[in-house]
Amino acid sequence: MRINYLQRWAFVIILFLVTAATVSAQTVFRNPDYEYVVDIPAGWQLVDGSQTQLVSFSDPESVAVFQIMAFPTDRFVTVQELDEYVRRQFSMDGDRVSFRYLDQPAIFADYQFSTGSFTVRGYMVFINGDEHDFAVLTYIPEDRYEDYHDVALSAVDSFSMDVTSRNTRGPVSQFFAEEIEAAAEGRAGAGARAGGATPGAGGSGGAVLTLPEGGEFELPPVIRDEAVQESHQVLIEREARVLSRYAPTEGAFPRPDPDTPPEWVTAWRRYFRMVYRDSFSRLEPVTEAIFQDLAAAGVAREEMPARILEWLQGAEYRRTASLSDLLNPSACLVQFAGDCDSLGITYAIILHHLGFDAILMASVEYSHAMVGVDVVGEGARFPFEGRRWLVAELTEEVGIGQIEQSMSDIGGWIGVKLDPTVVW
Repeated sequence: MRINYLQRWAFVIILFLVTAATVSAQTVFRNPDYEYVVDIPAGWQLVDGSQTQLVSFSDPESVAVFQIMAFPTDRFVTVQELDEYVRRQFSMDGDRVSFRYLDQPAIFADYQFSTGSFTVRGYMVFINGDEHDFAVLTYIPEDRYEDYHDVALSAVDSFSMDVTSRNTRGPVSQFFAEEIEAAAEGRAGAGARAGGATPGAGGSGGAVLTLPEGGEFELPPVIRDEAVQESHQVLIEREARVLSRYAPTEGAFPRPDPDTPPEWVTAWRRYFRMVYRDSFSRLEPVTEAIFQDLAAAGVAREEMPARILEWLQGAEYRRTASLSDLLNPSACLVQFAGDCDSLGITYAIILHHLGFDAILMASVEYSHAMVGVDVVGEGARFPFEGRRWLVAELTEEVGIGQIEQSMSDIGGWIGVKLDPTVVW
């Protein structure tokens, strides 16, 4: 199916955010007027551009459509009015549930509608924001719905209302986690009133994390609760299924050209960004506890990255044996375990909360991941986007800057800027 049926709609399509030359080279886009950010699936394309209130992307086969409509905040009094307006324009029908996204009224919907020749179905989020209102839509012909289910959810989940909220979870993740986290807080409160931890019922009790210098920190329910961890893992496995669409058909990943990265490299980078984003804000209280623990022991700030690395190297090496084979960062801390990429993302998040620049280094060729840190020090460095990053190995007890000789060829590594909206 082509997207020529879009011309039938009453809305003027679409916003031109970037030049055509850059569309295929990136996945992160920021609307210059409405300030929102999206991280579209690799290979998807901007359809057209004319007005800033409506933007539309499609997949390479022109089967799936991803759209963002933006409205002045005084256009609709309630999110229900916004939802009703969009449903009426396209004669949509289906299920919808209210929730709160970044403390703003929102609706998550599964709608169907007819374009004339086709019946389409998709996931949609409506947000009644302080600055602007948004309708974030994906839709696919009904006979291709199952094929595009994961990538449709992923596209909607890539939306951020502005740059400041880029590293809070996406609206789909928030929708599914809202009740789970409320239940976790309730279990924790009931346990406290009863004078102890409440095991079972999805809770892991009073999980205490031993910090780098020996202090102890009781992990909050939104980290330690097993049901909450599972909600993180669901996102990771969904994104792994999306990533699997980009595997080379011949089964081998050729060494990428850093100047013109192939689509599978772009997909890998987006995959890690989606995982990072879902966990970033949750680790903030842990990072504060780590900082206080190190400062109390007299560890200077510039020495903290090396000390935190040494601490995480003591975690048990553990893999998930799932499609992603990546344990979410919350579970890494609760279990104090993980493998190279899960511990790497955890380490990078902690460093970013402490104000250090860090990137993830991933390698299909070496089946490994490390972190690059922008700090002074001796050792191996990885060049990426104008900087030389000191390498940090998470799964071997070696000092920062040390790397196994068999993995030292930089051509086998992919640099991943985990928050691409931050300008270095």
